[in-house]
Amino acid sequence: MPKPVDINIAFYGKPYQAIVTIESLMQHCGQHIDKIYLSRERRQPHGDWAGIFKIIDLFRDRTINGHKVNLVVTYPYHFLGLGIHDYERARTDDRFRQDIMFQYALEKTDKKYMCVMHNDMLFHGDIIGEMLRMFADAPANVAGVGSIGQCWSCPAGPNWGNVCNSEKYEEYVPIMEEAIALQEAQPTPRQELNLQVLKSGRVHPLPECRLNEYCALIDVEKYRENTLPNGPIGCYGGVWNGTDLATVWSHDMYQRGYIFRHITLEDYVRHAAFDETGSGTSANSNAESYFQAEKNAEKYIVENYYPLNFSAYVPLTNLWDGIKRITWLTIIYTYGNLKKLARKG
Repeated sequence: MPKPVDINIAFYGKPYQAIVTIESLMQHCGQHIDKIYLSRERRQPHGDWAGIFKIIDLFRDRTINGHKVNLVVTYPYHFLGLGIHDYERARTDDRFRQDIMFQYALEKTDKKYMCVMHNDMLFHGDIIGEMLRMFADAPANVAGVGSIGQCWSCPAGPNWGNVCNSEKYEEYVPIMEEAIALQEAQPTPRQELNLQVLKSGRVHPLPECRLNEYCALIDVEKYRENTLPNGPIGCYGGVWNGTDLATVWSHDMYQRGYIFRHITLEDYVRHAAFDETGSGTSANSNAESYFQAEKNAEKYIVENYYPLNFSAYVPLTNLWDGIKRITWLTIIYTYGNLKKLARKG
C-alpha cells in the first residue's frame, strides 16, 4: 500500500539534532512516510556549513525498522527568512515563492498529506499515525492537524486573560474592540505587534493563533487550492505582516471556511529536547547555546543509536561547497563595487 505522507523539514543548522529528528521519526512513524524533504537554507548559523552533508552521508541507503529513508535535499536560491512581504512576486516568481519555508515540498509532493516540522525534534510515539486517524474522523473542512495557537504569548491564553485555549479557538470570537481592549490589558511579549494586526482587521482567530509549524500535518489538496500560486492566501511559511510564521495563513484559511484540529504534541514528541534554554530559536543567535545543544544531541546519538563515523564525502563536499560559496560572494561584492565606481564616474 502506498505511504500517504511526505515529510518537510526546514534545515537551518542543527545537524545532530536533525539526525535525532529523522532517526526517531522513522523509528516511530516510518510506516506512514515516503519521502523526507530537507531544505538547506542558503545561510547557515554560526558557520555550521557541513551539517547537511553529514546527514546525506549518514542516511544514504539507510533503512530504519524496515523503512527506507528517502531523502530529497533542496538548496534554495534565496534566503528569505520569515518576513515575507512581496505578495506579487511570490504569486508570479516560482523560484522566489518556492524558497519560502516549506513551500517547495508543498508544491512538489504527490502525497495527500505533508507533515511540516522543525529539525530539533525527538519523537517517542506514532504522532503521524494519530494525526492520520484524526483526519479520518474529522469533518471535510479540516485543513490541518497539529498544535493550535501560541497560547503562551496570546492575551486570551491561560497565562494571560484565560478566556481561550488551543481547544476553544473557535468558541472565543471577540469583536475588534473587545480584542483590542484585552490585548491592551495584557502585556504579552508581542503586545504592540498584536495590536497592529488587530487594528488591521485580523481579529479572529486572534493574531497569535496558528497551526504551529513545529510538527503539523497539512491536507495538500486544500493547501494548494487556497494558497499561492493557485489561491489568494500567502504561503504557510511566511509572516505576511502578521505576528509570526503561518498566523496569516491560518487566519485566512479559517476565514474561507477551513478549520484545524489540535493535538498535544508533547504526548508524542519533544521539541528542542537538547537545548537547555527550552527554546529552539534562541540558539540561532547564540553560538554557545547552539553548539551546546548540538553536543548534547551528538552524545544522545552515540549512546542511543550508533557511533558517528562519516566518510570522506563530508569534508570533500563541504570543501567544494565552500569554494562555490566564496566564488559567489566574490562575484556579488565585485559587481556591487563596480556599480559604485560607475555612479561616482
